[in-house]
Amino acid sequence: PAKPKVGAPSSPSSPSPPATSTTVPENQQPSSTKRRAIFSMPLLVLSSTTFAIGGVHPTIATTTTANAFDNAIPDYATYADKPKRRGTPPKNLGILPRETEGEDDLVKTSRLRTCDGNPNCFSTTGDFLLSDRTQYGVDFFIPTWKPPPTTATDDGKEAFQTLKDVVKSYKAGQGGIDGGGFAVMKETDNYLYVQFESLKKGYIDDVEFALTKDTEGIQVRSGSRVGYTDFGVNAIRLNYLASQLREKGWSIDEITEKSHRDYWTASDEAREATFDASRRELK
Repeated sequence: PAKPKVGAPSSPSSPSPPATSTTVPENQQPSSTKRRAIFSMPLLVLSSTTFAIGGVHPTIATTTTANAFDNAIPDYATYADKPKRRGTPPKNLGILPRETEGEDDLVKTSRLRTCDGNPNCFSTTGDFLLSDRTQYGVDFFIPTWKPPPTTATDDGKEAFQTLKDVVKSYKAGQGGIDGGGFAVMKETDNYLYVQFESLKKGYIDDVEFALTKDTEGIQVRSGSRVGYTDFGVNAIRLNYLASQLREKGWSIDEITEKSHRDYWTASDEAREATFDASRRELK
């Protein structure tokens, strides 16, 4: 079988054509089929390990009863003694040379990590063609976040600082998500890595932002470690941050049912099937 591909930057002037795959679209599959896919994913019980990128702010990456981040909402105390499923962080986060499928040839640039096609992740790193991106799952690609126009001599550092300030002022618990709070794990003048924690089970999502010379705008990635679908959490988080930046003149596409139909279909199916009332209310 063909080796799975990794993603490539999309061109603003060349919109991706519709997918040509003959696979039955996710939103046309029977609900029972999708529910089986969601709830048949294996659950991993991992041994205790310590993780840190660049030696910054280590955190437990396993099932544990460790405390939440300092900015967790007060309701976290209700679940503090419950086992947490933080999952294992990806090994190749950060700005690295990554090979992606361009319009005609392979493209190698310094970018953030792509996604694996499960409906629990978004990234500005994705194959140029939609048909290539959806060979192995849902379309996860989002355009880079573009700050307002500045002077020709600006290197983007001021805009990136604005983004960092907005992320650090994030309101834990907004939209019913990230009740366990968040923490900056690594920060430089062109890279920001933040972990967000769910309220009850302590799921950790890894969120990154990067400023590089290879791309126009800010690169973004937000992905879950555990589970098949994220119940819409990563989209809710990114849409919230994007709304704060739009007020400052940034140009950022919203993640909607129109732009990412299969992602939202999987999220809706998962919410309908879960017994967790708080997750059913996520939108």
